[in-house]
Amino acid sequence: MDLSDFTAEDFVTINKDRALGKMATMLAMVKDKADDKLVNTFMEEGYNAVITRAGGKGEELKNKVLRNALGAAVKGNVIGDDIQNRRVLTRCVERALTGLNGPMSSISGAGIKIGIVKHGVHLAVAIHGKIGIPGLEVDHEISGLGVHYYGLRREEDK
Repeated sequence: MDLSDFTAEDFVTINKDRALGKMATMLAMVKDKADDKLVNTFMEEGYNAVITRAGGKGEELKNKVLRNALGAAVKGNVIGDDIQNRRVLTRCVERALTGLNGPMSSISGAGIKIGIVKHGVHLAVAIHGKIGIPGLEVDHEISGLGVHYYGLRREEDK
């Protein structure tokens, strides 16, 4: 058996249900040329999804991840542009960024891909990328995930 014998469904399913966090992680990890195809596939299945990116170092990187995730989620109609939905997305990003709280992130540059997926009132944000020290050729792969259940406003509550 090879890796090519597995399908996306094999990766996103837990006990016959799709796991929102796994779906967001797939969005953050898919090769760049497949971004649109995976987003469209998730949307055809009834999910709202978007992919964006951020780069930088230290607090600048964290700020970019939050700003880019928020902008992409609102513009991509993943979440509504209201304070409750912004708060939930912010909490998901905060949880996803916990891996960047170490000392290396303040001196290192990083390139991050961000996957965001929503289903009903549930939201997941995943990050994946590389962080490295310029000039030293030391790169580390990083990832993170934040999932928030029952936090988003329902369309009918607006």
